[in-house]
Amino acid sequence: MFKTVLTCGPACASDLLLKKMAQVADGFRLNVAHLVGDKLSEWMTRLQELRQQTGRDFSIVLDLQGAKVRIGSYPAVTELPARVELFLGESSSRSERIPVPAASVFAQTSPGDELFLNDRKVVLRVVSKGSDYLQAEVAKNGALSSGKGINSPDRVFELARITEGDLRAIRCSKDFANVAYAVSFVADGHESSLFRPLVADARLIAKIEQRQAMLNLKCIAEQFDELWLCRGDLGAEAGLKELGHLQSLFVAAIPALQRPALIAGEVLGSMVANAFPSRAEVVQLYDAMQSGFSGLVLSDETACGAQVAAVIEFLEYWLK
Repeated sequence: MFKTVLTCGPACASDLLLKKMAQVADGFRLNVAHLVGDKLSEWMTRLQELRQQTGRDFSIVLDLQGAKVRIGSYPAVTELPARVELFLGESSSRSERIPVPAASVFAQTSPGDELFLNDRKVVLRVVSKGSDYLQAEVAKNGALSSGKGINSPDRVFELARITEGDLRAIRCSKDFANVAYAVSFVADGHESSLFRPLVADARLIAKIEQRQAMLNLKCIAEQFDELWLCRGDLGAEAGLKELGHLQSLFVAAIPALQRPALIAGEVLGSMVANAFPSRAEVVQLYDAMQSGFSGLVLSDETACGAQVAAVIEFLEYWLK
């Protein structure tokens, strides 16, 4: 059985779309980084009610931040000014000032370094720095909004950790059944020792999104219940030219891992805007099924895309 995990967001907030999604979803993903205040609890309550309405016991997957660094609250823009400032802080209302609530980014970054934001859709080149700010030129422009990830091609900014947001999400989920937890930026598998005591026997998922993890897949599989190959951050760190090679290494390792392995990251990326997948995506999906992947994870396609209904229709057709 090929599993489907669909991400919730503003694009699929209507009851009608959620009911349609429930007919093909084995799991609904909630990105904790984007759900502040009472929003996480509201979404989980809606999904619990959806289970009762549809009679389907799909899982609720909480995507925890772990070691992943994200920007703070920031106005959604389609492109950035030519020059920006990153500063140590939680929020900004100005597009030229990007808040980064992680001191490690400023300590570990130097003039001349590049930073990748939003899965490398935005590339910044640092020109000067202070203890709590970075001045940067925009080398590649693109869209940016609150909670998007920030990567470096040379380093991981944070060691394995449990954020306050992760703790709140885990506490919030305790009253709900069939909840799984996905840990971002797993490096070697020891991260499970941080999260396992908090989630007991719930399913613990390792997100493979840095090169270091590719060297430790066996150890990670021994400590986690499921692995996701997350090509967004992996491609941002390793570079697009290396991404195909890394996926081939992951595929070669699947039989020995003896764990479900799901593919994520623009699996049907063209359907964010288009009503039909590209031929390349259809062929890639077939190859994924044949090469040992146990399922797929969709993100923007259902969370913020313009063609959610079309995505559901395609999955219904494909999974028959």
